[in-house]
Amino acid sequence: MAIFSVYVVNKAGGLIYQLDSYAPRAEAEKTFSYPLDLLLKLHDERVLVAFGQRDGIRVGHAVLAINGMDVNGKYTADGKEVLEYLGNPANYPVSIRFGRPRLTSNEKLMLASMFHSLFAIGSQLSPEQGSSGIEMLETDTFKLHCYQTLTGIKFVVLADPRQAGIDSLLRKIYEIYSDFALKNPFYSLEMPIRGKATVGWCSGTWTLFTQPSWTLGPSWCGCFVGGKRQLCWLHKSLQPPRRLCSSCSAWQWC
Repeated sequence: MAIFSVYVVNKAGGLIYQLDSYAPRAEAEKTFSYPLDLLLKLHDERVLVAFGQRDGIRVGHAVLAINGMDVNGKYTADGKEVLEYLGNPANYPVSIRFGRPRLTSNEKLMLASMFHSLFAIGSQLSPEQGSSGIEMLETDTFKLHCYQTLTGIKFVVLADPRQAGIDSLLRKIYEIYSDFALKNPFYSLEMPIRGKATVGWCSGTWTLFTQPSWTLGPSWCGCFVGGKRQLCWLHKSLQPPRRLCSSCSAWQWC
């Protein structure tokens, strides 16, 4: 069981944040001799199989790694073009790993916009007024879970069909979004969020561990409210870094 992906979509259908917490499953890995008995082509900056299905390698699969080293689109790990490398007899025998191609940034933007449209269509198709829209889509390999806030922000999680606890994960992501984005005085609403995160199991539930460009930490300005020390924002882009107190809005040097 696993969490595959997390999407945050704004009320206009734009992608605010996306996280992939899995690696595409490698369908086949095989050692080839020259000449290569598969027809490869370049499509959308990826090298795909165009002809020659065999041994689990299927048309549409992408070249994921060569000799155990992951490829970056149409380039090998050392910067050479994949098609040029595989066209050189001196590089054989060669081990190639194939699998489903990874989604590009443009494809993720397009999918977020398409789901936004499907969500609106689902609401309009409802025989009753006030439909919440699509909350879950199920296939044989994954489930799509969606939680829409009152302001129209959609939190979407793709998970294993057997995975439990997704509702609590969606609300945890919403809580983190509120804490790390909406409370950030320098964040523009509904704009893309830049930061790193991982999905993991903590205290008996799935949660999102974040490492944004802004982080919360103990206040260094000495502000106390209700007998408790206040939190502040760490602005890493300033040199030297400074903190903005959430209580008195005073800048402090780190």
